[in-house]
Amino acid sequence: MINLKISEPNPRESVREYAYRILSENILDLVLVPGAAISEKEISDVLSISRTPVREAFIRLSQEGLLEILPQRGTYVSKIDTEQIAEFKFLRITLEQAVMKLACSDFPQKLQEQLCNCLEKQSICVKKRNHEQFFIFDNMMHDIIFTGCEKSYIWKIIQEANLNYARARVLDLSSRQDEIEVLFAQHKEIVKAIITKDTSLGENIIVRHINKVISDVDDLQKQYPEFFK
Repeated sequence: MINLKISEPNPRESVREYAYRILSENILDLVLVPGAAISEKEISDVLSISRTPVREAFIRLSQEGLLEILPQRGTYVSKIDTEQIAEFKFLRITLEQAVMKLACSDFPQKLQEQLCNCLEKQSICVKKRNHEQFFIFDNMMHDIIFTGCEKSYIWKIIQEANLNYARARVLDLSSRQDEIEVLFAQHKEIVKAIITKDTSLGENIIVRHINKVISDVDDLQKQYPEFFK
């Protein structure tokens, strides 16, 4: 039987939403690896739900590019698309540089404190080698920055567009021993730039930060060719 990371349904979460969330989380966290075959029956059995909400979740994930449904052949977790990652790099750098410029100019004190608290949580993750939690606090840090610049909706758009990038980043973190330390060091520089209002440092470090994972994709492809298109 297929192994999934399963949590309890959220309050007021429908069965359809629950099936989608569990599958999405498992795909993005690489519990369900790129290229893996899955079926409605086994997922419904593992989650103890009917096949209808699973089928609806499959369709939604297919529309998002995370699943590939092949008639008469089966359903597979989509492989990581490097061309989409390259396009996402342009989007992310363009938007994040603009936001960092705003953040280094004027950033709410309360959210500066939240950034520092987020760094403390990341530090604990680094010590414990907890890549999964580190990735969560990584996203939280960027969310705080965009919120502080009154651009939270733009961060939501980025999150919806970064599915291939997110999986490559999880793979990068889990396969390289020193990767978590490198990213954490960059995060500290990002927060430092905001607190000290150093626009030059902010724009420079955010580009290096985003390029870090993308520049590692070629190496990841060689190491895990079965995961990439």
